[in-house]
Amino acid sequence: MKLLSPAGNLDALKVAVYHGADEVYLGINEFNARNNIDGFTLDNLGTAVDFCHLYGVKVCLAINILFSTNELPLALDVVVKSYNLGVDYFIVQDLGLAYLISKTLPSAVLHASTQMGIHNLEGVLAILPYGFKRVVLARETPISEIKRIKQNTNIEIEYFAHGALCVGFSGNCYLSSYMLNASGNRGKCKQLCRLPYSLYFKDKKLKSGYLLSAKDFDTSERLKELKDAGVDVLKIEGRARRPFYVGAITREYRNILDGFNKNQNIINLAFNRGFTSGYFDGNGNIISNVSSHIGIKIGSITKVNTKKSYKEVFFSSNKELSPKSTFKTFINGNENAVITAYDLKKLDNNSYVLTTTANVSAGEEIRLIIDYSLENELLSFKKKIDVNIKLLLAPLECICAEIMLFGRKFYIYGDRLEYAKTSPLTEEEIKENFTKSEFFNAEITPVYFGENRLFITKKQLNDFRRKVFDFVYDSLTSSYHKKVVVDKKIVSHYCNDKNLVKPLKDFVIIKKNNLTNISQKTVIYSPEFYQLSDVESLKNKCENAGKNLVLDLPNFATNDDIKHLKNIVETLKIPIVVNNYYALNFNTQKVVGAFMNIYNDLTKNLLGGEFLTAEVDYGSKINLPFMTLKACPYKNHLHAKCDNCPHKDGYYLKMESGKVLKIERKKLSSCTFYLTE
Repeated sequence: MKLLSPAGNLDALKVAVYHGADEVYLGINEFNARNNIDGFTLDNLGTAVDFCHLYGVKVCLAINILFSTNELPLALDVVVKSYNLGVDYFIVQDLGLAYLISKTLPSAVLHASTQMGIHNLEGVLAILPYGFKRVVLARETPISEIKRIKQNTNIEIEYFAHGALCVGFSGNCYLSSYMLNASGNRGKCKQLCRLPYSLYFKDKKLKSGYLLSAKDFDTSERLKELKDAGVDVLKIEGRARRPFYVGAITREYRNILDGFNKNQNIINLAFNRGFTSGYFDGNGNIISNVSSHIGIKIGSITKVNTKKSYKEVFFSSNKELSPKSTFKTFINGNENAVITAYDLKKLDNNSYVLTTTANVSAGEEIRLIIDYSLENELLSFKKKIDVNIKLLLAPLECICAEIMLFGRKFYIYGDRLEYAKTSPLTEEEIKENFTKSEFFNAEITPVYFGENRLFITKKQLNDFRRKVFDFVYDSLTSSYHKKVVVDKKIVSHYCNDKNLVKPLKDFVIIKKNNLTNISQKTVIYSPEFYQLSDVESLKNKCENAGKNLVLDLPNFATNDDIKHLKNIVETLKIPIVVNNYYALNFNTQKVVGAFMNIYNDLTKNLLGGEFLTAEVDYGSKINLPFMTLKACPYKNHLHAKCDNCPHKDGYYLKMESGKVLKIERKKLSSCTFYLTE
C-alpha cells in the first residue's frame, strides 16, 4: 500500500517527504476543501512539486469543492497551470469540473474526492465514465464494499487511515452552510459539530457535552484488513495540522508498512481526541467527550503554591519531560487549563515543578500535548539524495563533473584550473565545498590527469558547485513540467451549453403514507422504512388521486440495501430521487436529488432529468437535513443496542444557542440518522 500524507504548507510537505510519504496532497488557496488555511498558491506550487519529485514523491492537488458555472473556467485554468507545473493527480468533487478536465485535458489523472460520497461498487461504476482512476472512499464505507469494488473494477482505492473523522457523511453535511452561509462543499466548514450540544427526549435533557465531536481515526492496528480488502492507498487526514503532526504520523505509518514497530505515544502526541477505528465494527462508538487535542496522560498535580502573581505547580510524572513543552490539565475529564512550561524543572525521578498564571489546583490530571524536545528532533530531520560525482581535473582545462543520470553520462563544466603557485586545491576542500546543498549528498571522486597541484578560486568553485547541483535538480524535476494549452473556445462550449434540463416543479416531500391536504402534482415519498407493501399502497393512493409518486432513495446504501431498493423500484415501476451515485444505474425514470450537490449548469446537464438543489437556487432549492450520520446517537450517548433500539419521534439535539436539531432515521440493513429542522 502507498502512503498519502497531507501538506497544508511547504514545511509540512517537506517533513512528509522526509519521513516516508509516497504521495502528498495539497490545495490551492480558495480552490480546495481546506481554504481556511494558509496553503499554496500558483506562485509557490512549482517549488513544492519539484521538491516532491526530487525524492520520487507524487503530488495530488485537491481541487475538491463545488464550482458555480462562472467559476468552472477559473478552476480549469488552475488545473492546467498546476498540470504544467508537474502535479501528478487531481482530487475532484464537482462532476462538471471532472467532465471538463476529461474533455480538455485528457492526460490529467483524476481522483474522485471523498466529498462525492462514493461508498459502494455501484457508485464507483457510475463515475468511471468520467475518467476517474482512483476513488477516495467515504469514511463510512464498510470493508465488505471495499472488497466488492476491488473484485469488480480496476480503479485504485484510497481510504482514510488516520486523522480527524467527520461525524457527518462525506459531502452531505449542510450544518455550516445553512446556519452560517459557509458551505463545507465550498471548503468553508465552521466545524459546528465540535461545539457542545444537549440530547433531549421531548423536554427531558438526557446528556450534555460534545455530542457530535468525533474521535480521531486510527487504523494502525487494522492495516492488514485494509490491505486484504483491496485498499491501495492509505490517506492521512490533516492539511490543517502542524508540521509535527504530519511528520510524526507519516513516520509511524511508514514504520508499520515497512514492518517495524509503531510508537503509539508519538501517535497520541501528534493529535488526538481519543481514537476510533471508525466504522470497521459497525456504527457504534465514535464520539469523543472533547473537541480538541488531549495528548497523553503523564501524571497529576500534587501541590500548588500560590505566589503574588503566579503559581508554583508541582506534579508527578515518570516520563522524561523537557522545558518549553505544553501541557493541559483536566478536572473530571473536562479541560481546564493550557500551560506552556518555559521554566519546567525536574525535582527528582518522578516529580516536576513549573510556574503559571493559570487557575489550577491539586488533584487535576495533567497531560502532555506538545513535547518540545521530540518536536525539535523530528522537525530537524532531513533526508538528502545521494549523488555520485566524478570530478575530472587537469591543469589548464576546465573543471568537469561527470554524473550518471537515467543510465547516461552527463558532463558539466566550470572555469579553467590553473597551476597552483603556493596552496594547491585539496580533495578535502573540494569535498567540503560539495557538502553545501539542501537537497544532495554528494559522493565526490576526484580524477586527476597530470599534475595535481591545481588552483581555482573559492568563488569559482562555489559557482561550479551550484551549477552542478542546479543541473541535477533540473534533470530530476524538469521531465514533469509540461506546456499544455487548452483551447478557450472548447472550454466556453462546455461551460455555456444551455440545454432543456429543468428543475422539478409542483412537488411535495412526505415522510408518512398519507396524502391528506396535498395539492401538489408530484409526491416524493421519503419513508423511514423501505417496504414494498407500504410503497405499493402509497402508489395506489397517488394513482387514484391523479398524482405522480417518486421514491426518495437514501444517500447511503450497501449491496444488500441496493438489491432491496431495486426490487421495490422494478416491481412497482416507479421513478426515484437519486441521492447518491449508486442510484444512477437504476433502470427507471430519475429525479436528481439535492444530495447530489448540483452547483453548476454543466453538472446539471450531465446528470440530466429534472432535479433538486440544496445550496444553489435553480428554482427548486430544498432544505435537506443539516447532517447525515452513520454513527448511532443512541449507542454513543444512551448505551443502547440494536435489539432494543429506543428511536422514536421526540429525540433531538439542542445547541447552546437554542437551535434544535431533530433526530430522524432511515432503516435498511443498517440505520442512517438525519439531523433536521
